[in-house]
Amino acid sequence: MTREASTLLIVHDAQGVFAGVGIHDPFAVPDVVRVLTLTQIVPARVGRRTDGTYLVGAQLTDAEAQGEQLVIKSPIEDGRIEDWDAMKALWNHVLAQLQVHPAHNTFFTMVGLPMPLPREAAERTAQIFFEQLNTPALSISEVPLLTAYAAGVLNALVVDVGAEETSVVAVSDCAVLPTTAVLSKLGTVHCTWWLAYLLTQDAAASRALEALVQPDLTLSGLAYALAQVLVAEGHVRIEVASKLPGTNEPEADDAAFDVAAALVEGREHDVVSQRKGAAQAATSDDIIHVEFRGVQVPIGRVRARFHEPLLHPQLLERVKLDVPAPPAVGQALHARQIGGEPICVSVPDAIIMAAARVQPLERRMMLWENVVVTGSMTRFKGLVPELLHALTAYMINEQTESAQLVGEPNPSQARDVRALKVPEYFPAFKDRLDLLPYLGANIYAKLVFNDLSGRNYISKMQYNDGGPSVAFAIGSG
Repeated sequence: MTREASTLLIVHDAQGVFAGVGIHDPFAVPDVVRVLTLTQIVPARVGRRTDGTYLVGAQLTDAEAQGEQLVIKSPIEDGRIEDWDAMKALWNHVLAQLQVHPAHNTFFTMVGLPMPLPREAAERTAQIFFEQLNTPALSISEVPLLTAYAAGVLNALVVDVGAEETSVVAVSDCAVLPTTAVLSKLGTVHCTWWLAYLLTQDAAASRALEALVQPDLTLSGLAYALAQVLVAEGHVRIEVASKLPGTNEPEADDAAFDVAAALVEGREHDVVSQRKGAAQAATSDDIIHVEFRGVQVPIGRVRARFHEPLLHPQLLERVKLDVPAPPAVGQALHARQIGGEPICVSVPDAIIMAAARVQPLERRMMLWENVVVTGSMTRFKGLVPELLHALTAYMINEQTESAQLVGEPNPSQARDVRALKVPEYFPAFKDRLDLLPYLGANIYAKLVFNDLSGRNYISKMQYNDGGPSVAFAIGSG
C-alpha cells in the first residue's frame, strides 16, 4: 500500500468532523461527514454515562431514545477543546467508522484542529494518537490554514460560518495570526430561530400550523420544528441584494415612464395588465408547499429572510416564542445585552474587526483580495455574494481629498473585496465550500507525507525519543 493510500485525514470544525482514508487522485470528498451530528442543526455532541463511559453517534442516539441519564456536551466549545476524554471517544468512533483498528494502525495521520492551537492541545493530540491510537506518523495543522490551502492561497481572510458561531482569522505567509481572530456567536441555529419567528408572523403558514396545535404543542413549537425541517431539507434560500441602498429609484422612474408612454399611445390597459401578471407570477414562484406532519404548509418569502441575523443580529432581540431558546441563541442575546466574550456581532463586522487587527497595514489590501468563506452555512447558495455585498459598504469608492492631492488612493483602506472559489480542478468539491478544510488537508498531507525527509510530521520514533513536546515543535504547521 502506498503512503498516499495509507493516509488518514481527520478535520474538525466546531460542530463535527470530516474524515477519510487515502489521498485520492483527484481528491475525493470525505468518507465520514459530521459523524456526530444528532439532528440536522444540532451541533455534534458526546454523551457521558454516570459510570464515566462515553457514547457517540448511533449509540448516543439510541441511549437518548431510551431515556437514559446522560451528560451531553461538545468536546469543542468556542474554538477550544474543553473535554479531552470526549475528544478521545470521538476519535475512537471515527476510526471505527473507517474500519481502522488501533492495534493494527499503519496509517499516517493528518489532524486539523480549530484555531487557536495552543501548545497543550498539540501535545495532548500527539499523546492520544501515538499512545492510544497507535499511529506511525502524525501531522497537526490549524483548520483556517488548511482552508487557505484549499483555495490555493498563502494569504487569506478565512471566514467560517458554522452552526452556532462564526470565526474569522487572517492567514499570512502560511501562518495563522491568532491576534486577528474574531469569534461571533452567530450561525445556522440563530437563523433557524429567526425563521421560526417569521413563520409565526406569516398568516398563511400560521393558519396551516394551527390545525396541528394541541394543549402540549403550541404554535411557536410547531413553527420552530417546521423551521428546522426547512433548513435541513434545503427549502430556505438567500437572495442577494442586487443594488446598494438608495439605488432603487430609477426602476420606479422607469415604471412610471412606461405607464405614461402607454397613456399617450392609448395602450395603458395592456401595460398595467402585463405588470400585474408579472407580479402575480413572481409571487406564486416564491410560495412553496412543504408537507409537515401530514399538513401542507405554504411557505412564502419568509424562507428568503432566513439569513438576516447574520447581517443584523439585533433582530434576535425581537423574537418572542413560547418555547425555550437554543443555548447558542441565549449566549448570543447575553453577549449583546451584557457583553463579554465571545461577542455577538454581524458577520461583516466580524470580518472588518479581524482585518483591522492585521499589522502592518500593507498586508490588509492583499487579504481583502483573498476572502475565503467556509462552514455549514455555505451550503445555502447566495451566502457569499450577500456577504460581499454587505462588505462593499466598508470599501472606499472615491479617493479622499488628501489622497487626491498626492494622486494616490488611501493605502490603509480597501477599495475592493473578492471571495475565492474552489479551484476548477477539484470537481468533487465544486459548490462544497463547507468541505474546504478537508480539501486543504488532502493537499497538505500529500505534500507533508511524501517528503521523505520527514521534516514536517512527527514519526513514532521521534515521539518515543522526545515525548509529547515534539508535537508543537515539529507537527504543528
